[in-house]
Amino acid sequence: MFGAMTRLRQAGPPAFGHGDRIRADGAWRRVVVSGLLASGVLCSLGASAQEEGAPRASDAVGHPVFASPHAKPIAINRGFVYVANTPADTLDVIDRRSRALARRIHVGIDPVGIAVRPDGNEVWVSNHVSDSISVIDTNPSSRTFHQVVATVQDIDPNTLATRFDEPVGVAFASNAKAYVALSTANRIAVVDVASRAVTNHLAIGAQDPRAIAVQGNRLYVIPFESNNQSQLSGCRSESIDGDLCTFDAVEHVFSNNNVLSAGYDADIVKNAELPDRDLFIFDTRTDRPLQTVHGLGTLLYGLAVGSNGHVFIAQTDARNTANGRAGTRGHGLAEMQNRAFLNQITQVDCWPRCGPASFFDLEPLPPHHPPAGMALATPFGIQLSQDNATLVVTAAGSDKVFTVDAKSGEVLGRAAVDAVPRGIALVSNQLGAPAEAWVLNAIANTVSVLRFDSRARPSVAATIELADPTHPLAKRGRIAFNDADASSTGTFSCESCHPDNHTDQLIWVLDTPVCDVEGCTQIPPRLTMPVRGLRDTQPYHWDGIPGDPYGGNNTASINADVAPNCDAAQPETCTRFLVDGSLATTMCDVAACPTNDEGKAGLLDAETRDALAQFILSVPFPPAPGRPLTN
Repeated sequence: MFGAMTRLRQAGPPAFGHGDRIRADGAWRRVVVSGLLASGVLCSLGASAQEEGAPRASDAVGHPVFASPHAKPIAINRGFVYVANTPADTLDVIDRRSRALARRIHVGIDPVGIAVRPDGNEVWVSNHVSDSISVIDTNPSSRTFHQVVATVQDIDPNTLATRFDEPVGVAFASNAKAYVALSTANRIAVVDVASRAVTNHLAIGAQDPRAIAVQGNRLYVIPFESNNQSQLSGCRSESIDGDLCTFDAVEHVFSNNNVLSAGYDADIVKNAELPDRDLFIFDTRTDRPLQTVHGLGTLLYGLAVGSNGHVFIAQTDARNTANGRAGTRGHGLAEMQNRAFLNQITQVDCWPRCGPASFFDLEPLPPHHPPAGMALATPFGIQLSQDNATLVVTAAGSDKVFTVDAKSGEVLGRAAVDAVPRGIALVSNQLGAPAEAWVLNAIANTVSVLRFDSRARPSVAATIELADPTHPLAKRGRIAFNDADASSTGTFSCESCHPDNHTDQLIWVLDTPVCDVEGCTQIPPRLTMPVRGLRDTQPYHWDGIPGDPYGGNNTASINADVAPNCDAAQPETCTRFLVDGSLATTMCDVAACPTNDEGKAGLLDAETRDALAQFILSVPFPPAPGRPLTN
């Protein structure tokens, strides 16, 4: 992915401002290129401010919104706050005292994670799409202060392909040794700091490691997609028991997987024999594995480790089995109660060895729901105060920062911030209690500065706006995609099932039409589909029903043609059909679904739905893993 695409680089000094809301937009300006939307990509665009007559790149230079993940994308070092400005491909440096932008440092494509070397003299930035680490000199006495002084990559000398695919989390074991989570490779790269060379890899026996942390002589790793041991209830005919196994998978999956099978009951069940590896611990002195912890949530977003060995994970736990008996018991959306996920913080005491996990539920358990405006959807960034007593956490789907008692799990206080807070850098006072927090609102692309009058009273003291070349329509649609208020209970968003516009790889029972052939008696369980690369792939969904500009047969109408329900010449009408259907079913309380300003079932107004329909057409798949320099 390195060098696969570039964004236009900016020239000229940044524009500073002061006050409660501070602009830090430098020399960026937004441009709209004629025909851009019709061509199939909503790009992040920028233009440079250069001297008159100087050569310049085209205003059309840019690249798509890749919707990259984040892991600790903001950090504090000495008198500066370092922020991963993902859409602008920069590391933004903010002066802590003045809250003004001090410098913008150009790094790779889609910076997503930051770590400070223990001596404070370097900051490392992971570039998710560039497959690299940008090393920033942060020694104030250095001649290269706040400049990129090295790039960490790992290129196969024979194939010229990257072996450093999609890095996310970074952590230092010492000034001499660093770890980098290679998310799609399911490995942790061990990097020699002095030579910038990858010296080893640690295998992670789970999917997509992102957040990592070092405490003492231990490395802690969580895989993002950790699963919950759920599976389809198929097996060999001799093992059918009506519970764990309800149909003959050989007959209905292998022998007849190219035609519509009928006459069987497909459920979603939990199989205790499936692996469920959630937290990996290594010895940083030897890089040997020490322990693996099982049985946490399904999507593990953030990680914090206290000096007392207590590990805290910000996570969601999928309820895809709550209505899983669609075949044997006729379950549907009603059984899920509009609670697709539980939002949780998990604690594991890992000293001297990790014990069983305990779970802090952030909302009432179904059938009870949080009051309006009180949900804490998608716990993401998490930090622990120096005294190990208070957790400060971001709720990315609810646009809030909240505090939690680290011992009891009680939610103490909360503050509203901008859209989709994903990163948090915490400052403790002399007693070790929270004093100040800097929060990256990743999709709004702003930084909120919070102060704490007490543990229960966080408040926003200032908001700093970062330069953002994202097209406004794409930005509005992406905010809606991440907004848990699109669900009736306020507890999950489109992003919850399609993290980073990809897939959680789980099976769900949603409101899918039953086929019109004899023997089809149930809503079939379906795998989550990615919301990437959608343009020109209509009709959408599993059944050929939503977003179909062609008409003809589909799964719900095998024996008769149906009319098109959107226009192929206007693909956003097809994704709008998909958006309307999701908001009216999966995202809504089936017993009391409200209507919006255009009379359609579900939340979100017409203008926001239009932006969401455009946005989900604009996110491509990232460059191929292991992409060679020669393409």
